[in-house]
Amino acid sequence: MTREEIFARLYSTPEIYPPPLEQHSAFLEVTSGCSYRKCRFCDFPRDNFKIFSLSDIAEKIELLRLVIDGNPKLHLLGCNPFCLHFKQLMAILEMVKSRLPCVEQVSMYARADDVLRKSDDELKALAQAGLFALHIGLESGSNAVLELHQKGETTEDIEQALKALDRCGIHYHLTAIPGLGGREFRREHAIKTASLISRHTPLSVWCIGLKVWPNTPLAQMVQEGTFEPLSWEEILRDERETIARIDTKLPCLYVDSTVLGKYTIAAMLPDQKEAVLQQIDQLLEGT
Repeated sequence: MTREEIFARLYSTPEIYPPPLEQHSAFLEVTSGCSYRKCRFCDFPRDNFKIFSLSDIAEKIELLRLVIDGNPKLHLLGCNPFCLHFKQLMAILEMVKSRLPCVEQVSMYARADDVLRKSDDELKALAQAGLFALHIGLESGSNAVLELHQKGETTEDIEQALKALDRCGIHYHLTAIPGLGGREFRREHAIKTASLISRHTPLSVWCIGLKVWPNTPLAQMVQEGTFEPLSWEEILRDERETIARIDTKLPCLYVDSTVLGKYTIAAMLPDQKEAVLQQIDQLLEGT
């Protein structure tokens, strides 16, 4: 069997969506789609949610053994595979440890409520079994913005989840969406997102450009005039304010690959904050 044939059997779709910081990880598909599927800005609700059986996952692990090439990092695929029950996750991690001994760190996407459904003892057990980090969709530090987009979580939920991960030795990365507040909550979104990030210790913050996907609730809101998107320049000006206000206690990599629709900015905060703010100012001068 060729490597191409192995990869074709490993993944149910031709495209996978890992976070940028996991681009050098190996990938194991355990779920497909999102268990929540109600966020108004997201186009994933059109995809069915699926949990692969443990026997399917075991077969995928055997295939992955042939192509993992000693990679110490493994990312479990799916929009939020941490929604799985504790026993399911432990079974997967135990199979990984047994059949992929080169793997030292396992990561995956999670919602805050996926974390909150697990006890501290369960989280600690998952960490001991190899879970290194979760990628959690913060999206915004504003409750008004989260409610507007039907996120199904509050900032209080998110903070409780992050505190639980801190207690239990699991690292986390946060994703945010500049411009998600629209014109109505523009400033609140920028300021409160920075405030929430500053109260915690993410390994990284990955910013995703807001796109109004066709046939989504957000597209309907734009059509009805209940959500007014910002221009790329306005989003960047707000993002500049967010970065300027972030005061992380530990080093944190900040990455946005959608600046003005075509540029990437990256900085290790706080040391490179002033340098990246100067880069943003130069981009704004050219707009």
